Amino acid sequence: MSLPECLERAASELPDLADRIRPANGDPRRLLDLLAPAAGPTAAAGVLARVLAADEAAGEELLEAWSEFPEAVGVIAAVPESEVPKAGRKLLRRALHRLRAKGVAVDSSAAAVAAPVPARRLASASDRWQAAHVSAPDFRGTRMGYLVDDHPAGGARLFEIRFDPARGILDFKLYNAGRSKVRGFLKSLMAGTNQRLFEVEHGALCALVRRASQAQPADRALPTFFVEWRSRLFAEAAAAETVPGERVRVALGPAEDRAASRERVVADLRSGRIGPWPPATTWVAERMEAAQKSVEGLAGSARSAAIDAFVASTTEALAEATDRAGLAEQLAEWAWIEWKREDPEAARALLAVSAELAGAEGAEGNRALASARVDAVFGPFLAALKKDAPKQETLKDEGSSER
Repeated sequence: MSLPECLERAASELPDLADRIRPANGDPRRLLDLLAPAAGPTAAAGVLARVLAADEAAGEELLEAWSEFPEAVGVIAAVPESEVPKAGRKLLRRALHRLRAKGVAVDSSAAAVAAPVPARRLASASDRWQAAHVSAPDFRGTRMGYLVDDHPAGGARLFEIRFDPARGILDFKLYNAGRSKVRGFLKSLMAGTNQRLFEVEHGALCALVRRASQAQPADRALPTFFVEWRSRLFAEAAAAETVPGERVRVALGPAEDRAASRERVVADLRSGRIGPWPPATTWVAERMEAAQKSVEGLAGSARSAAIDAFVASTTEALAEATDRAGLAEQLAEWAWIEWKREDPEAARALLAVSAELAGAEGAEGNRALASARVDAVFGPFLAALKKDAPKQETLKDEGSSER
């Protein structure tokens, strides 16, 4: 049962508070503000008890949200444990323990919970909820970023940004929703073995997006919402921040064995674990068309030689088309992802190759990476090209017979 469903059930069971529970629309912040004038924290504590009794996950969600607000400490402490099942009591005691561990004075006495909190008030700095998450780069280098900030009217603003360090800001959307819904959405993208989002410092993501916006091509306008919010989120403050790849470089430093590091990164590129970051879809399509023409009518060793020549020329073309500084940044950002995945050795290997590419002698490493990237981009296509060789006609030996 979701938190909104649990709150609707509580509204049905507590008719005197229904007109305060339902208008919150499942948003914990608004719910707390609406319940306070009814009977002080006691009313809110009763609602929390109902949610904990109805559903463990929903109760934990409401506890986590209310634990962020100083005025909710008395509410949590005032929950009557006798009305909560065993699982809910464990969650309640855990929440109170976390509050005490943070140095918060927890007092469940009547005096501590009797003072009501005004329903309408300005949010204090401690109430503000900010969060930032970013995805790993996809095969093109595109990433998804999510910035969360409080909405003045309640709930939260969620900024969804699709960006590419080489292609700029591809999309920018703004959503207004309750805190619980935003938390649930982000949590779903961070769960499981196929984790798609990673928590990042707010300023680091803003710096990353700002850097991408500076690469916006002249023939493609920035998204309208981005232009509206650019000065507030991605201007001077973001310019002073460092991006995630720079932060992991400071934290870890590169591996000492550069040759082994390059070998490891080449293997990861060739297998498709990272990258391969082709220059453009049109570039890949044009090279495929050229390859098909070059092997037309060929079979056997002549066809194999034509395919090998295509691979060699494409590798050279990719190496020349690669912005080494941009690829170095891409590898550093992947190092940050590996660091977040708790694989520091993989991160150091990526940082070593990134440093090599950015240096004056990075051409050799660039060619090695280009070869692996070509294998990753064109591997299935080349395998099909080899199988599609025309069959050579042969004369069938019918044998001979004597009359």
